[in-house]
Amino acid sequence: MKIRASRLSNIYFICSVFILCFAESLNMRALEGVDARINIKLIYVFTLLVWGLSIFKIALPSYKLYKPAYPIFIYSLFFIWSLIPTLFTKNLSFTEIAVNITLVIMPMFVLWTTYNSAIQSCYRKSEKSAFLFMFIILVGQYVSIFKEITFLSIVHIGSSFFLLYLLPLILTFNSRLIKITATTIVILTLFISMKRSGVLALGISLFFFIFIRQYVLHKFNLKSFIGSLITVFVVGMLFVYLGSNDSNKENVFERFENIEKDKGSGRLEVWEITSSMIVDQDIIKLFVGNGYNTVLRDSRLQLSAHNDFLEVAYDYGLIGLFLYVCAFISLGLYIVKMILTRSKYAPSAAMLFIIYSAQSLISHIIIYYWANIIMLSFGYIIALYQVNSHISPITEQNNTLQQRI
Repeated sequence: MKIRASRLSNIYFICSVFILCFAESLNMRALEGVDARINIKLIYVFTLLVWGLSIFKIALPSYKLYKPAYPIFIYSLFFIWSLIPTLFTKNLSFTEIAVNITLVIMPMFVLWTTYNSAIQSCYRKSEKSAFLFMFIILVGQYVSIFKEITFLSIVHIGSSFFLLYLLPLILTFNSRLIKITATTIVILTLFISMKRSGVLALGISLFFFIFIRQYVLHKFNLKSFIGSLITVFVVGMLFVYLGSNDSNKENVFERFENIEKDKGSGRLEVWEITSSMIVDQDIIKLFVGNGYNTVLRDSRLQLSAHNDFLEVAYDYGLIGLFLYVCAFISLGLYIVKMILTRSKYAPSAAMLFIIYSAQSLISHIIIYYWANIIMLSFGYIIALYQVNSHISPITEQNNTLQQRI
């Protein structure tokens, strides 16, 4: 019994998602300092190997090639360029450079593999089941981490961002129950984790998700719009109440009130010092960069830039910054196109882009392992949009051209 090439591609993609889910779960624990005994570096390399080997699917019979959307192409250029300064980072061992290369190139393989697998797949149920499985596993991992590290001190749990970044992909599902449940879970985890940037990004992106969805449906359902906003408001007020009943613990609203005192957790100073580091470099480093995550190494504060654009400018130079800005703008314009064509995937795409933009400006996306979730989501949503737009494979386009000639 022969198995279709598309089915083999789908099976490999699902397995890759499961392995990425495992790696992201362990990264959550590593991020919070839990289970330091786990050799997470080997997991990174193994996950990259699995996703990288997907290129051999091209050899499958009847496997179709598609011209990538411009954001995918430009992001690939950025990731490839990032390898150059990372390869020549000074004062690092071969093992450290190999791990850094893995972290730099992994999002590109996730983006390409997801896009190519989804654009020619007819197995949406299995794909969405894999994404739902990932979400459930990450929720379970968050609960496990929360039980281990909370109540010992006031803790801001950054691993809640993994769930936030996966939410727009879950919102492409048809099931209203799944979408409402996932949204509620993410709201709860962000408030519990006291992440100001996450709460802000989620609040703004949810508003635009609801608004754009109404636009896509060609009608404004006031009942649905107000009901969604009330749901977010009620959950928020619940946490105001819970936080006010415990005078010994800080809640996320108190963190917003204290934002002027703590200067955004010291971000203003971090941005000022990082900007000085960029300007004070020699001309070669200014254009080429210093390598992956070197702001953390070189800053006297021993902190990363907490802004993707500043981080990229120092790590990958002005050339890397130019490519990153071009990729960022091209992605935004592509999503505007999705909105104007009233794609049913436009609300999720816009929500993801707003979350991505907010976190890039006041935190980090591109140098952390959760960048893979962002690229997974963008790759899949863009592929779904192009499938609905009836994009033709490159091979079929070439055959049509030859027939016309």
